[in-house]
Amino acid sequence: MDDAVIVEKEGPVARLVMNRPDKHNALRFDDLDRMVEALHEAEEDDQVRVIVLKGNGASFCAGHDYNDALKSYGLEPAADGKKPRRPSQRTRLLRDRKLGMNYMAFQNSMKPVIAQVHGHCTGVGMYLVELVDLAICAHDTQFSHAEQRLGLAGNTWHMNSQILMYGAKKARELMLLGNSFDGPTAERLGLVNLSVPGAELDAAVNDWALRIAKHPRDALVTGKAMHQMALESLGGAAQFTRGFVGHTLGTNLRFEDDEFNILRTRSQDGTTSTFKQRDQRFDTSEDN
Repeated sequence: MDDAVIVEKEGPVARLVMNRPDKHNALRFDDLDRMVEALHEAEEDDQVRVIVLKGNGASFCAGHDYNDALKSYGLEPAADGKKPRRPSQRTRLLRDRKLGMNYMAFQNSMKPVIAQVHGHCTGVGMYLVELVDLAICAHDTQFSHAEQRLGLAGNTWHMNSQILMYGAKKARELMLLGNSFDGPTAERLGLVNLSVPGAELDAAVNDWALRIAKHPRDALVTGKAMHQMALESLGGAAQFTRGFVGHTLGTNLRFEDDEFNILRTRSQDGTTSTFKQRDQRFDTSEDN
């Protein structure tokens, strides 16, 4: 489990590296817990001035590990195939509150955090990019909020931040459709600061990190504290309380007979096939 998150330090820069390349860095809940621990360790390390968040392998982060999420929420069918007893709301709220606090930790990091993004970026990967200070991506990165197709439909962890970033109507579009878009589009939308050719990504992030590290230590943390206070005046803290309650409700839906029931489909066809079927439902290209 510890190998799922690697910490690398080079001068004033600490890199938190997601390390499940065979899963496109889909994160288990424990992985995200460990990543937040590493974030706090970097905050407390006086030699570190800038933190870079990146992923090993072909992708930045493909979201939560769905199989792990079902186990964590007590929704995995029993060994005999029987439907599990629905977990209590109090159990779900406790798990989701911790998850919300993990996201908030990245928004409120005392030191600047730069996301270095490539490959696939969806679900928790998108949330992290939306919440950290800065982001630089490769042109061919594929961003999306496809996780909203799981029955969330705009029920997000940090709606205030998304509305501020994209504008209200664009935020609703990204959530309700879940379409993918590339790096240059992400730069135009304001999701990332800069999109560069993939071969230049490492150098671009390193250049920014070292330039930012020229600031005095106290200036960096004071500037971030003021930024955090400004976000909180715009609802940047309250959004996570709404987010964890909303996530508990949104992942505890009743599906009607004519609706795509992802839990039932997964039990019959497996996770990969279910995700393909989910996305096919949103693909209208054959109808045009």
